[in-house]
Amino acid sequence: MSGTNEALSSKSPPARKDEVDEDTLDEGCYYLSKLGLSSKEVAERFEIGVLDVTKRKRRFDARLKSGEVEEEPVSLVFWKSVREEAEGNVKVTFVSGKGFHHAWRSDLKKFDGPTLLGIYESCKDFMNLDPNARFLQYDAPKNYDPLAMQREIAKAVVVVGNLLEEKWKEDGERTKDPRKAEP
Repeated sequence: MSGTNEALSSKSPPARKDEVDEDTLDEGCYYLSKLGLSSKEVAERFEIGVLDVTKRKRRFDARLKSGEVEEEPVSLVFWKSVREEAEGNVKVTFVSGKGFHHAWRSDLKKFDGPTLLGIYESCKDFMNLDPNARFLQYDAPKNYDPLAMQREIAKAVVVVGNLLEEKWKEDGERTKDPRKAEP
């Protein structure tokens, strides 16, 4: 019965499942601003007002200064990845002859066409493998999801495929317009 009374006397109402925790929102406003986003840009991403962003940044900064929370490098890295993904720069896992790799879309975009095509083909080959073949002799580990890696590689196929299309369009435009041709 005391657990019920504690829940009823809580200062803040329980958050709905689709709402962001207030402390997380404060932290996000602080770190995204620290990463160079304006208050307006942060407000657009979190769908809140610009004044609310400013208030939340100050509140988190005060909590840091008071020692209530500590600034951790991991937090900055986390919010940087959130910013990257919000801007369309997704992180993908792909496979090559040397194993599995992780890369941001912006990093993959720097590769030339043949390299991207090699990655694309390696990923397509991996997707054609039977994900359960290795467990014909042994049981799969508990809670193992044999399709998890398939989903990650499928995401890479889409991203790399789009990058290849962009490269082909750029190359086609360069050959059509002599001013854009490489010297």
